[in-house]
Amino acid sequence: MRYPTFFMDKIAFIIYLVCIVFGVLFFGAIHTWAYTIVFLGVMAASLLVLKRAVVKGERDERPQGAKSGWYFRWVKTDLDPLFLFFIALIMLQMIPLPGSLLVLFSPDSKIGGDMSQPAAASLNPSTLKGHWYAIAPYLYPVRMSLIRWIVYGFLFFGLVRCLNSRKRIEAATVTILLLASFDSLYGIMQTYSGYGHIWWFKSGAYRQDVSGTFLGKNLFAGFLEITITLAAAYAAGLGRAGKEQTAPSRRRSLAKRFLRFFSENPENLKRFLIVFAGGVMGLGLILSNSRGGIIAMTGALLLMGLFFYFRKSERRKGRILFILFGIAMVFAIHAGLDYTVGRFYLFDEDMRWRGIMAEKTLNLFKDYNVTGVGMGNFRHAYGKYQDPAHKNLYVDYAHNDYAQFLAEAGIVGAILLLMGLSWYVVRSFRIWRKQSDPFSVCLGIAPFAALFAVAIHAYSDYNLHRPAHIMALVAVVAIGYAALHLERGRRHPRTSYPERLIPLRPWGAILLVSSAGMILWCGVWTIRHFIAETYCSTDINITLNLDQNPPMESVRKAKIWNPGNAVYPFKLASALMAVRDMRMQGRIKDQEGWKQSHGPIIAELEQAIRLNPMNPEYHVRLAWEYSYLWDQPDYVVKWLPAADICLDRAAYVAGGWPQNPKLHYDMGNYWTMRSKNLGPDNPKSNIVWRKAVWHYRQGMELEQVKELPKDVRAYIGNFFQGEPFPL
Repeated sequence: MRYPTFFMDKIAFIIYLVCIVFGVLFFGAIHTWAYTIVFLGVMAASLLVLKRAVVKGERDERPQGAKSGWYFRWVKTDLDPLFLFFIALIMLQMIPLPGSLLVLFSPDSKIGGDMSQPAAASLNPSTLKGHWYAIAPYLYPVRMSLIRWIVYGFLFFGLVRCLNSRKRIEAATVTILLLASFDSLYGIMQTYSGYGHIWWFKSGAYRQDVSGTFLGKNLFAGFLEITITLAAAYAAGLGRAGKEQTAPSRRRSLAKRFLRFFSENPENLKRFLIVFAGGVMGLGLILSNSRGGIIAMTGALLLMGLFFYFRKSERRKGRILFILFGIAMVFAIHAGLDYTVGRFYLFDEDMRWRGIMAEKTLNLFKDYNVTGVGMGNFRHAYGKYQDPAHKNLYVDYAHNDYAQFLAEAGIVGAILLLMGLSWYVVRSFRIWRKQSDPFSVCLGIAPFAALFAVAIHAYSDYNLHRPAHIMALVAVVAIGYAALHLERGRRHPRTSYPERLIPLRPWGAILLVSSAGMILWCGVWTIRHFIAETYCSTDINITLNLDQNPPMESVRKAKIWNPGNAVYPFKLASALMAVRDMRMQGRIKDQEGWKQSHGPIIAELEQAIRLNPMNPEYHVRLAWEYSYLWDQPDYVVKWLPAADICLDRAAYVAGGWPQNPKLHYDMGNYWTMRSKNLGPDNPKSNIVWRKAVWHYRQGMELEQVKELPKDVRAYIGNFFQGEPFPL
């Protein structure tokens, strides 16, 4: 029985490492095809680990103290509470709640839910009563966040189980360090050779900055700051615990100390190679010219130095940090540091620019302060709050993970995060203090230092939103956690974790089925998402340059595979509008086709809004489609008022909408049409015109022009017929 179990465990361990390596080498696993492969690999390995967790309590296979029968072996870790807390939080954000209860959590979520209802149906306020809405206005990004969180959690739990010996721990450590060293050397060669490619993709930005296999220097630096801490901890952990030096040893020359430190002892030779590899990583970090990465790494090394100083037996090993830093600086000085140093002169200006984003993100947090706008929903909700200083810029991330996390998870999420991390840090620190083996003591420092480095860098960047970074961080935390649980006094130390044996009938089976069910659910939706993206790409795909506007049939197939993505129905509506407009531009206009086109287009736009009511462009396009239904008998009493509601909703969710200044012109055009449609004697006509003027002025201010574009002026002229129109 042991051999198949051992083989299964080894296969899972290899798959985990391959997934980490693959994610780093292929652009940080930010593209759909890359993270799909990585996530499915982690899920497959986790299923193997779950299979191994089922043990039979008989003969030599029976765990100590267990009766005969089948058991589920639950390995308890200090990160269990954090994992379970966030599973509960994300699921809470997705569960529909009655409006009367939802408004207590988040009034803005209730407003978003009401706006997701068709505008034509909402003319009667009673139709908005009785509906149940989720806390997150847009569920698709939250579902994707849940998938990622489950994958990262099972990666940690699976690695902890697989890292069951010092040999395994060292194998994982060496694999990650070799990966980081290769990535650093690859990036240096690509940058200084002038080739400027990342595999097949030509990277034109930041030509003087080393970025390895990542699509950005800050992302590359974020990965290295995690691995450098592991290199320093591993190098320090090789060898015996240092004893308090006697007076004669203090008088030993520096040269003799250096030779003794890197003697022919195999452990010391291995330590020299690891320190040298760490120096190469340090060089890559410095030449990345990432100020946040350099500052974060400095803080992490300082923390490691304090940990070494805290342990009297390990104080001398703090010199490894200086040696590692020295090697990196020797290389860096030779390569030239002028550009790196020069970038720090621009530090204040860049931080001001990012500070504006963080401030606006906190405004988003204030509107969803209890439970957040939903994990992954920042990019969809931020447009309303975006500062005009960032006009024509689609902001995916806040460049401040603290502010973005507050906006997405709210106060409840912040409390759960602090509780979960505090539980892990306090309990791990207690175990670290009790350890005496140098290998466990030193590697046990790595998670603290890596988390500290990431925490510093998170103030000015968004590395925590990249799969490769999280997986590398999870691996370092798992390695440190396993090292702290190595048994003492054995020639081949093995890990000993606190465990709980749960009989399969019934609770063990419930836990097993629940865990396997989560993995399979994630696998199904990961595959569905991937297939949908192959038909119609809505995610990052610059390395493959997939078609963003495929044929309508492909978009329909994408909708079938992933019906929760609001971009698919909007793209389908846009494609239908393009075909309709093309038929109306010919010599013989297709009037009948024009009339028949509105129904399918309206249906797709209403579905897009039902899925994501936070996109103002969806509402504007739907308003125009409603306004085209002039042949309907209830046009004046139903469709025009419904169109007005769409424009009011668009204005609410858009705010200043600096992302797309031309959308303001389109909204102004609509209100211009309505001001004349109401008639000169209608007292609302002047109010509606003022709305048009506001949007026109907003567009001109964002584009920094003093006159309206010619096409907009021509459109207004069609309604004023030569009359002046004051702006």
